[in-house]
Amino acid sequence: MAMIRFGPFEADEHTGELRRDGVVVPLAPQPFRLLVALASRPGELVTREELRQSVWGDETFVDFERGLNFCVLQVRTAIGDDAKNPQYIETLPKRGYRFIAPIASETPKPKPRLRVRRTAIAIAAAALLVFVIAAWQQRHAADDRATIAVLPFDNLSGANDADFADGMTEELITHLARLQPRRLSVIARTSIVGYRDTKKSTRDIGQELGARYIVEGSIRREGERVRVTAQLIDAREQTHLWAQSFDRNGAGALAIQEDVAEGIVRALRVELLDDKTLASTSPAAHEAYLRGRALWHKRDPESAEAAVRELREAVRLDPNFVLARIALAESVHGLAMRERIAPADAAAEIRACSEAALRLAPSLAQSHSITAMLKFWYEWDWEAADESYRRAIALNPNESGALHDHGWLLISRGELDEGIAEIRRAQELDPVSPRANMHVAWAYVYTRRWDDAKREARRALELSPGFPEAYACLDEASGKPRAGTGSDPYSVAVRCALAGDREGALRSLATAKEQKNLSFTLAGVDPKLDSLHSDARYVEMLADAGLRPITPRRR
Repeated sequence: MAMIRFGPFEADEHTGELRRDGVVVPLAPQPFRLLVALASRPGELVTREELRQSVWGDETFVDFERGLNFCVLQVRTAIGDDAKNPQYIETLPKRGYRFIAPIASETPKPKPRLRVRRTAIAIAAAALLVFVIAAWQQRHAADDRATIAVLPFDNLSGANDADFADGMTEELITHLARLQPRRLSVIARTSIVGYRDTKKSTRDIGQELGARYIVEGSIRREGERVRVTAQLIDAREQTHLWAQSFDRNGAGALAIQEDVAEGIVRALRVELLDDKTLASTSPAAHEAYLRGRALWHKRDPESAEAAVRELREAVRLDPNFVLARIALAESVHGLAMRERIAPADAAAEIRACSEAALRLAPSLAQSHSITAMLKFWYEWDWEAADESYRRAIALNPNESGALHDHGWLLISRGELDEGIAEIRRAQELDPVSPRANMHVAWAYVYTRRWDDAKREARRALELSPGFPEAYACLDEASGKPRAGTGSDPYSVAVRCALAGDREGALRSLATAKEQKNLSFTLAGVDPKLDSLHSDARYVEMLADAGLRPITPRRR
């Protein structure tokens, strides 16, 4: 069958697309083939060996069990299924899987009349031909989009240069992601950090990440001289498509990531965009930028503050260094979200970065992304934020930060399904990141889809056992929300609301609004404030900020 329909979903074998209520749900080719293999035989046991043949054919790789389990996890994530309480796919331990949902029957076609005009037959045949050609073109157009994972570069220079190697890895990811976003899909950094010093084959890594191509390399630095070796590998075919070494002195080292990226793109025969270099001409600024990015990804509070200091130094040394401006804006926003910098102070610094980025690189997606961040979280200009997010995503569909924040903007305004879809698209770019899975889980909490939230939180725990945020999400989705211990007025309002102190909650919420507390942007959909929805003062307070109370239909 060409179209398999079950529940709100349809799997289109012609285009290789999974759709929910007509909206495309991101799903990589191998998980899609696995879904089709199961749904094509509803009610039957499909053995693991049969799935190996259906999904991978005659290909062989070392860790088939892990690859199959990850494919099943991706399918369950896409269709919202739970292994413990399945609605669609049942696990038969050590044997295989069974598709247990009913498959929708095709509408019976009326029998043709005996006398049919030849012109009608010709028209129908022509229409069918057009459909087949269009489906073929759509399928092959989708296949043309390459998915690439850049593994952490090996540091061959000693411990002191670890941040330099990490920064170079991230900069290459960023550079590749903006070259041809409609032709190149680049796996996000948080999904590849776990492969540092891995012994897995590139085939296994490609299977786990859903990436056809793998970039790996090394960095060695001696004084001012830097040597970078990189290679591009077809993970499926296990062939080297391109390899090269680069030697640079001083400022020349700053352009290496561009040389590597262009070599990769040439190897894939993708036409390069006419894009100006965004690297700094100052070696000191570039070094500070790399240190700042590496420190930020350590995620502890002290490293985060050190990262902002390094990025401020990079901007001071080179005010026209666009990537440093963008990284500084993102990092300052991160500190504000952690309540380690006042929203007004953060807004002023982000505004300066936004204005500079738009002036220096107006065609760069991230310039519009940080502008949208400013409009959404700090200025509460919802329409302008939406416009900037859409502009960023149009320029680069790989811009996961814009997808994530745009999703929350949509949820805050009551566009719940659209918001979740955006956050899930961001997750698809970062498939094995526990944090990316938690973003989806929290989105389900704020839309009152409790079972979906619990399922996603459990998946995050599968990826990172002991993840504290996942347990907090599970509690909230189970009707046991944690009041939190923050001293900011929004946290106080939440504690009061949960304790039944409506007056205290409203007083603190008014203070949060006055201070433009970042959490207030979601006050209309926060389930912990549901007890206030019937109070006219709460409704008026939200309306004054351009928001409204939203109580989603519980699912």
